[in-house]
Amino acid sequence: MLKLLKYEWKACARTCLPLYGVLILMSFVTHLLYSIPQNSIFGVMLPAISSMLYMGVMMAAFVVTAVILIQRFYKNLLGSEGYLMFTLPVMVTQHLFSKTIIAVVMIGLSGLSALISIFIFADRAFGEMLISLVAVLPHSGQEFLFELELLVLAVLGIAGMALFLYMCIALGHLASRHRLLMSIVWYVVLSTALQVLLLMVMMGVGNAVPEPFVDWMKVWWSGITPIGAAHLMLRFCCVFALLSDAVYFLVTRWILVHKLNLE
Repeated sequence: MLKLLKYEWKACARTCLPLYGVLILMSFVTHLLYSIPQNSIFGVMLPAISSMLYMGVMMAAFVVTAVILIQRFYKNLLGSEGYLMFTLPVMVTQHLFSKTIIAVVMIGLSGLSALISIFIFADRAFGEMLISLVAVLPHSGQEFLFELELLVLAVLGIAGMALFLYMCIALGHLASRHRLLMSIVWYVVLSTALQVLLLMVMMGVGNAVPEPFVDWMKVWWSGITPIGAAHLMLRFCCVFALLSDAVYFLVTRWILVHKLNLE
């Protein structure tokens, strides 16, 4: 498992990390150009051009990260490299876990680099930013628990995005022809279906729940503090995200174990 994580990290980081560095560098250069007195047309155009390049690099950072993660899964497990990967003395579960963990890390790093670049671009020194972040660190158990729940929800949400993509790619691979196109079709169909299903559940849950249960919920909810309600909602979202991730993971694993066709 550790070796899988190591090789997966190297394969993704050698392209993504330099791009994140360029993003931060571009934000610093753009900030410097805007701080220079703009006494000529050339002095006005340079910051504008640099800003457009900065935004282009930021978009490229997210797009390239997504493309590399998808490419690594498709070629590594479903393409020609799959003949080698599935001969290794590791289980399919470990392959999926390693790719999901690295996907969470890379997506998190892309978001962090974008955040740092925005702070620099918005005329805030990096040292000042760190001081402000330290200042908002939790000073009580409730605050720490709240931030921990947010972190868990973020990790589960990012993992869910990656696992949903993996599941759609695996479902598309079941087709005999045009597998990449079928993966896109599966993604569009399933994502739309999930949104419609969630909307129907939210609209119909009020009519489906018995009235005595609703009355009991009102009494129970009235005794909960606002902080307690926030914790309850975050934990519910975490459980829901965990269950969704488990479904995506199990479907992908079942396809790789029972329906894999590398031809």
